[in-house]
Amino acid sequence: DYEVNLNNNRLRNTAGRETGIHFNAGFVVDKFRSIFYLSNTYTKSAFFANAHGLEPRRVDEQLHDNSDRDILHPYQSVNHFKIINRSSYQLVNHNIEAELGYQKNFRQEFSQYVNHGFMPPVYPSSLFIQSDLEREFDKSVYSANLKDRVKIDAHELTVGINAESQHNNINGWSFLVPAFNQSTIGAFAYDKLKINEKLLLHGAIRYDKAQINMLEYKDWFPSQVNINGNFEQQNLQRATNLNRTFNSLVWSAGLNYNLSNFSLKANIGKSFRMPIAKELGANGVNYHYFSYEKGNPNLSAEKSYQVDLTLGWSDAKWSVQLSPFYNYFPNYIYLNPTSGHDYSYGAGNQIFEYEESRVQRFGGEIEFKYEIFKNLSTQFLGEILHAKQLSGDKKGFTLPFSPPASALFNLTYSPKFDTKLSNTYFSVDYRITCKQENIVPPEKKTTGYQLVNIQVGTKISLFENPIQVSIQARNLFDTKYLNHTSFYRLIELPEAGRNLILSVKIPFSK
Repeated sequence: DYEVNLNNNRLRNTAGRETGIHFNAGFVVDKFRSIFYLSNTYTKSAFFANAHGLEPRRVDEQLHDNSDRDILHPYQSVNHFKIINRSSYQLVNHNIEAELGYQKNFRQEFSQYVNHGFMPPVYPSSLFIQSDLEREFDKSVYSANLKDRVKIDAHELTVGINAESQHNNINGWSFLVPAFNQSTIGAFAYDKLKINEKLLLHGAIRYDKAQINMLEYKDWFPSQVNINGNFEQQNLQRATNLNRTFNSLVWSAGLNYNLSNFSLKANIGKSFRMPIAKELGANGVNYHYFSYEKGNPNLSAEKSYQVDLTLGWSDAKWSVQLSPFYNYFPNYIYLNPTSGHDYSYGAGNQIFEYEESRVQRFGGEIEFKYEIFKNLSTQFLGEILHAKQLSGDKKGFTLPFSPPASALFNLTYSPKFDTKLSNTYFSVDYRITCKQENIVPPEKKTTGYQLVNIQVGTKISLFENPIQVSIQARNLFDTKYLNHTSFYRLIELPEAGRNLILSVKIPFSK
């Protein structure tokens, strides 16, 4: 363990800034409409200064403690640009929709250079990479979607195709995921059949094909390698050229049945997910998750069979909804914690390896609402999830970072005022989260906790404009607790203490 002296219990260098602009324009006529959506968001966020991942860092504490809003090393900047055109054309029984889009995501991570393993102790001036540019990810995405919705008697049929092309480049003196290109194409058909006012049947079928091409990556510095008893200097290969193709046919079917006080929804289906680049080719320190991640180039496309059910009962003053589900994965892809640690590229980060295993998951949610009086209501929410690996090295265990069972009790008072105030409410939440002892070694068990949150809000009519104002107090009693599903759990970092949130929403148009 590495103890850090904090100033007023504040984590140093965790400030951030965000700016953005959103714009849309187009034209609408009787049967045709075409709208352009343009947005650009930029965020700059700092990382905890006293440690980079699990690696302790000596910092100028006085400099950091002078202001809680400064963004110093290490930090990241992310810019996301998006432009999309959505057009539709209405015929007698057809509604044709088309969408064309382009997105560019540019992310850079900056940190002072620190050598590990065989990295040179001093950053070489001959390297054509900015000395504090640890990582850079440059992604461009082109997409096109086309679908037609047609009504034939009691049927509402939707057919369509989707296509996407990605180009991903990398830079920086640290490596996690190689550069890659990816393309996907799919076609689908979805039918809704209205039997009567109470019963609706629906079914879908979809075919997808995807290809990913990953590029070789070698370290920019040589390492000492033992080859048949002789030590040689080599630039180690962290990723190889890889070309994989995936395809799958999936389907689903279901029904909706509604009576006056009862509703039933049931679904069954098969799903498909191709492994992402990180799952196939990662081989480096992920400082955000305090881990060293190793991909598996031999992973298959993940498949799943699922059944879910939603039952609802309601009356004038109360309602209940129960939602159980079951999933079976012939090859669930997950990040498996191992007992190994890496010291070649970091300071002993735990090694996580992407693996696939037969897995079953089941659980459910329950929701209960009751109106005590006209302006006073209560609500209960509960959820539970259980997972079990049926094959692999961790057979019999659950999945990593499995959430514990939890419950939420809410009480809301909504008074009516004969003033310019409307939608006024006073709300109290009491959340119970159970302990989690069903873990995957070498995970740690996590104790349960209880939290209280309060919130007050109203809508103010000012100059005929409704202004929404709310104030929240989260973790009212400043409870110290760990979140089992958070990667911060790995370093025993508690979640946020008591914090106040003030929100004011002012519309610019009616």
